[in-house]
This record gives sequence, structure tokens and C-alpha cells, in this order.
Amino acid sequence: MGVWTYYSPLWMGPAVVLLLNKLFRAAFPPMELAGEWAFLGAVGVVVALLGQLLMVGAQGAFAQVVPVPLGKSVRGRGAVVVGGLVVLAVALLGFAGLRLLLRGEAGFDDALRWAAVGGAVLVAALVVYGWLWPMAVADFRRGERWRG
Repeated sequence: MGVWTYYSPLWMGPAVVLLLNKLFRAAFPPMELAGEWAFLGAVGVVVALLGQLLMVGAQGAFAQVVPVPLGKSVRGRGAVVVGGLVVLAVALLGFAGLRLLLRGEAGFDDALRWAAVGGAVLVAALVVYGWLWPMAVADFRRGERWRG
């Protein structure tokens, strides 16, 4: 997998938000034009980050590898647990966002509850990830580089 593929959610998130901008604008109270674009930009950043988190979570859940900085990775059952928790958290946060988008202000309380549960699951994933970090193994031997 190349760099463009791995980081594709970072550019696809804002593209999806731009394609759905009429839906976003209809779901929220009218704002000034600059405020609308700032809001859509913020939503695009959130969607991009959630997409990237989903990619890392899927990598952990299905490939059993979660990257750690400095050329290391968590492998095996721990990666599956972290990846599964991240996928579940992104699903819950995405559901909260869709709930808010489709129901507008009427669904705010419900969306906030779903987002709180998703945030708690994400915190649990971060705790497990932090616990496993010292056990991460080096991906490459000394002097060897990735050639992708």
C-alpha cells in the first residue's frame, strides 16, 4: 500500500463533505456565507480524521498490525483489540454525526449520547494502545528501510 492510498481518507473526507454540502446546510440554522464555509471546513476535517482512524482500526482488526511511531508496530491479539475498539468508536461517532445531520437540532441530545459512548470507546482504545506501546516490535532491522 502506497502513501497516497494509506492517507487517502485525509483528502476524501473533505471531498465527501463538499459533495454533500447542501445536505449539511439544510440541516443547520442559516449562517453567513463565511460561517457556512468555516463550518463545512471543520466538518471536512472531522470526517477526514475519522476516516483515517477507521483505516488504522481496520488495519489493526483485520491485518493484526497497529503502527507505533519510530518504526515499530503492535502485532497480534493486542492489535485486534485496539483495531476493533477504534472501528467501533468510529462507527458510533459516525452514527452520532448522521443522527445530528438527518434530524438537525431535534436530534442533538440523542446524537450527543451516541457521541459520548463513541468517545468513551475511543478512550478505551487509547488506553489499550498506550498499554501495548512498550511491547511494540521493530518493523525493520537496523539500517533497513521501507521501499514502497
